[in-house]
Parts: sequence; structure tokens; C-alpha cells
Amino acid sequence: MSKETFLARVPLFANCTSDEITAVASVAQESTFQPGQIIVTQGTPGQAFYMILGGRVEILRDGSSLGAFGPGDFFGEMSLLDQAPRSATIRSIEHTTCLMLSSWDFKSLLEKYPSIAVKLLEVLSRRLRVADERIGR
Repeated sequence: MSKETFLARVPLFANCTSDEITAVASVAQESTFQPGQIIVTQGTPGQAFYMILGGRVEILRDGSSLGAFGPGDFFGEMSLLDQAPRSATIRSIEHTTCLMLSSWDFKSLLEKYPSIAVKLLEVLSRRLRVADERIGR
């Protein structure tokens, strides 16, 4: 599957035009991780967003497992907008391949395609609303 096809299926980019998807694909880098390898560490500044092409990762907060992500899932999306400390550690469970988008590449991309920012904010707003509803229960 091409980067463009994959990115078009990621909820953050699902409403983007083909030109916007191509622009995102041009700066996204493929990274591979071995089983047990830490991808991001809780408490460290976020500098990249990851989309899982293949494999599985475990989500850990304060040493406790919160679950796992697999192909098509993503994490670190908030780091596209700020470099606040990571809220969880992500560790590869098996051989995992991700598309990585650095915050600086993404911010540069937004200068050329500001419409991507609006679409990203819509998706993040929906995700925040869902999280708030879960907490309120």
C-alpha cells in the first residue's frame, strides 16, 4: 500500500484532498522498531506523530498497560501542535513499522496547506469530546 493510500485512511487526514495527502506523504518517514523497543517515553517532549503501518505497540502510563495499538492506529498527534510531555510510553510488542511525521515538518507543511490545520482541528476536537464524555461517565 502506498503512503498516500494509507494516509487517506488515517482519520486525521481522511478529509484531506489528494494534493494535501501527497504533501503529507512527501514529509512522512518510515521507521521500523524491534520487539520491546521504546518508541516514545512518557514525560519527554513530543516531537513526532506516528501512524502504524504494521505490527503492534503497547501503551503504558506510569508502568501500567493501557492497551495496544495495531495497523491503522496512530499516536502522538498532539505533538504536531505542541511539544508538551508525552502522556504515555509506547513500546513495540512485535516488529513494527510506522510512518512518522515530525512536528517541524508538519508545521512547515501547514504554511503551504493551511486547510490541513482546519481539518486536523476538527478531528482533534471530536476526539477530545469523546474523551470528555468517557471521563464524565
